[in-house]
Amino acid sequence: MKISIRIQMFALILALGSLSVTQAQQKLSGSYTMTIGPQMIAQETFTITLDANGGMEAEADVQSGPNKVHTVTKATKAGPQSFAFTVPDQPDTTVTFSGSSAKISTKGKPDREVNTQATVVLENGLWHQIIFLLKQYDAARGGSQTFNAFLPSQTAELQIQLERTETPTVDVKGYHVATEHYRATTSQGVIIDLWTDNDRVPLVIGVPTQNVKVVRTGSEALAEVLLPKSTPPTKVETFTSEEVNFANGDVKLAGTLTLPKTGKGPFPAAVIISGSGSQDRDGMMGVFNLYKLVAESLSNAGVAVLRADDRGVGKSVMPDLKRPTSYRDLINDSRAAFEYLTQRGEIDKTRIALVGHSEGAETALTIASEDPRVAAIVLLAGSARPVDRVALEQSIYQAALQRPIDPNDSNSLSAISQTILQRFDVARNEKAPASGPDRDAWFREHLNSDPSALARRVKCPVLILNGERDALVLAHNAIELAQALIAGGNKQVRLRIFPNLTHVFTPASLEKNAPSDQAVIVSAEMLQTVSEWASKTLSSH
Repeated sequence: MKISIRIQMFALILALGSLSVTQAQQKLSGSYTMTIGPQMIAQETFTITLDANGGMEAEADVQSGPNKVHTVTKATKAGPQSFAFTVPDQPDTTVTFSGSSAKISTKGKPDREVNTQATVVLENGLWHQIIFLLKQYDAARGGSQTFNAFLPSQTAELQIQLERTETPTVDVKGYHVATEHYRATTSQGVIIDLWTDNDRVPLVIGVPTQNVKVVRTGSEALAEVLLPKSTPPTKVETFTSEEVNFANGDVKLAGTLTLPKTGKGPFPAAVIISGSGSQDRDGMMGVFNLYKLVAESLSNAGVAVLRADDRGVGKSVMPDLKRPTSYRDLINDSRAAFEYLTQRGEIDKTRIALVGHSEGAETALTIASEDPRVAAIVLLAGSARPVDRVALEQSIYQAALQRPIDPNDSNSLSAISQTILQRFDVARNEKAPASGPDRDAWFREHLNSDPSALARRVKCPVLILNGERDALVLAHNAIELAQALIAGGNKQVRLRIFPNLTHVFTPASLEKNAPSDQAVIVSAEMLQTVSEWASKTLSSH
């Protein structure tokens, strides 16, 4: 349950159990299997005891590969009391709730206290805890109801909208199974579908944005009906795909080059530049194959595209994985991709563009401001301000979505946000080491990089796209980038903000009964906008 320091969209996965009754108490017990795609990830067994006053106590054991965790969760009818977890060979941790605060106690470490208005504890991967959430849902009132969940491993609060949408009877191999369908939507836009029995004990849970399925033992056939394996649609591909390798110093980078089948070469081309965090060439983890979709859309429109695994990810190899990666390292990896394309005979080296997402947009601005050979750039969800200011803004924004906050009080932000901002403070106030690795280089270099200042130096054509509901890089950044480009004399700027789209250009919200898998579909309009603009711009370059 470690905290990962990465500026990226936060993702939540959750789930549940079975029922038996005694005279004085109710006991919910069961076992669940969690899968991501075809792979079994974890198994969970639990027992929840409910007393006559509405109090609840749960014990659970989860095993994921060789890893085991034992947890105990206690709550009254009014809200959480405590949460404790034990991991072999690690100090025990307990979170105790009192009033509007939570005290986190880990053996051998000082206690920490954080503010919270949580009504329920929901830890990642502890699916039985959703029972606590469902018990708070007022079925008589119905409709969409709001709850605040505390996630111990993130030391963060998350707002959840929960609604019972329908009560379908499902035909399972000739048997009619009565269910209730609930949909939970987090303040981060993650949708969780829950099918329960009439006692609100979940039978099947799906988290489509993470390709997660959780099934109660005995409900496997029901799960196959509710969450069938999808068959990808047949696509007509007018491009070929080639595995390629290139280098940036001692770092060996691997990627995919898609080349148009139609038309006459040499072809215009583009380099896809990923956002922050460790990303593979397709964007499978967290961005729903965004990079693959953009690349293939462009190549179907006649533009060759190179997309690569980040250093240390997939087939891209670093000789020393412990060596800190600076932001300039990442910039130079993208430069190496650009240089590789200039050496390919099928590519017109005078018509090579850069397509950057999130941090990758800043990288595209950096390279284009320094290298006049860049023919055009596409900025997808790119920031207009240095990353430390964007990190602070997104932290305040996400906290304010959940409750009234004091923007000057850093304690009102999540613990992970505070940790990230503290790393920026360290990088700002301390000098780089005279020798040896600089573990704060990425932070230090971003502090000295201003995307708007870079934009004022970019003279090539630029397309700026943002989602209206982007909670990480708010949409005003797109307008500020456009204004900076124009202020620098660039007369070839196009701007589009897409309604109801997120940081990765998926829907931020769905209609009440819309299939939840629509939440992971990257906007076709965005893909078409990129491919049409790039094809037209590069053909006339």
